[in-house]
Amino acid sequence: MTHQRPGILSPLVWSTVSSIGTQALAFVTFAILARLLGAATFGLVAMAALVIDLLLVISGAGINEAVVQRRALDECDADTAFWANLACGMLFTLLTIAIAPLVSLLFGQPDLTPVTMALAAIFTITPLGAIHTARLTRDLRFRSVAIRNLVAALAGAAVGLPMALLGFGVWALVAQRIAFAGALVLAVWASYPWWPRMRFRRQTCAEMIRFGGYLGLSRTLNQLNIRCAELISGALIGPVAVAFIRAGSRVMEVLNQITYTPFQQVSMPVLARAVHGEAEHGGTALRESYLQLSRLSSFLMFPAFLGCVTIADEIVALVFGPGWEPVADAIRIFACAVVASQMNNLIIGALAATGESRQVLSWTTLQIVAGIAAAALAARWGWQAMLMTGVARGYLILPYGFHLLRTHTGITLREVIASLRPALSSSCLMAAIVLPGVQYCESRMSEPAILALWLPIAAVIYFGAFAAQDRTVFVQLRRLAKARKACAAA
Repeated sequence: MTHQRPGILSPLVWSTVSSIGTQALAFVTFAILARLLGAATFGLVAMAALVIDLLLVISGAGINEAVVQRRALDECDADTAFWANLACGMLFTLLTIAIAPLVSLLFGQPDLTPVTMALAAIFTITPLGAIHTARLTRDLRFRSVAIRNLVAALAGAAVGLPMALLGFGVWALVAQRIAFAGALVLAVWASYPWWPRMRFRRQTCAEMIRFGGYLGLSRTLNQLNIRCAELISGALIGPVAVAFIRAGSRVMEVLNQITYTPFQQVSMPVLARAVHGEAEHGGTALRESYLQLSRLSSFLMFPAFLGCVTIADEIVALVFGPGWEPVADAIRIFACAVVASQMNNLIIGALAATGESRQVLSWTTLQIVAGIAAAALAARWGWQAMLMTGVARGYLILPYGFHLLRTHTGITLREVIASLRPALSSSCLMAAIVLPGVQYCESRMSEPAILALWLPIAAVIYFGAFAAQDRTVFVQLRRLAKARKACAAA
């Protein structure tokens, strides 16, 4: 069978549409709910959601990823994956209900028990559409994924906002998350009308869990690593600290979804196709695809995140309003982790695409052990110190990640750094010029006026500096625009 050269730009178009549209709507909803409900209510739900999000990654045993990565997938394989995924989800629903009192005890918040029990329904709802989504992803059909995500975001907003206005408090947030999960399932079934049959192949299930189990566990550990500051803050400080951290991370998630998630969503299927077609392309397909993903993602990510360092106060004032000022500290700290985060995510994608799920697990295990240890030691100095240790840890463990990358793919550190250099140097120059200007204007202009003045200046500085170093990205972006038109026509 002849493998086509894996394309990046075409599926990237609809992945980007999905991320921008979904995140814009979700973030607006988040900001409105934050203003309506306050930090204490948000912090309470964030504690329960933290547990749900951690368990949700592992509940599927990595079966979704195994479906995407599998070289050949017949209908019996898909049926097996569906029923195995659903069984795992139902098991985790029962498990979460059982441990809900322990979650309340851990955080010292009795009101967490009913909230955690209610959110446990997500474990049963999500698997109903997970394999449909995995098959769409496998086929690079990101238009359908984009529509699904937008519909779910609308459904979540349509349920959560009216309930908040009517005074339902914490239950408005709970209902929003459940409505989002349910709408995801309905939308993906509508866009991909595949009905699983009552078939189950033990060998296929074992193979998928053998591959996906390591990957699912590693992603759970990665989530724990990312959110260990929330976990420790919830246990030692209280829900308000959790709310500040969560709000800051939510701003970063929006930027991440817009700038990197489109690449993350396509990285594994694209790199997996590159691996499958290596022999036909002289052994260069994986290297070229990886470095292209690295170059394009850094082009978008680095200026967005490092730019937030300069305007964090203005963002918080406009989005969250009075009482949320400490969120600016969280934004600045999270933004400083962008370089390590981008490299880490691509390394995981490359290792997963090559079938090295055990190596992904070892990589993320190292991160979580180092992250939790550092955060626990820094807890006495407050949640800001915990976040800073997480940033430092991200950079300190990267050498091991590059060792794994070179060992299993042949891609060298020098090649990766070369792909990042134009975006990183241009972003640093932009921040160095814009930050003093913003600080000078803070006592003289309103927040909207500051943003209106300095955002265009920042864009000119960044694009000008980037173009002086590398114009190939702009050529690729023109190809992206053409691919977008082609997708729209299709």
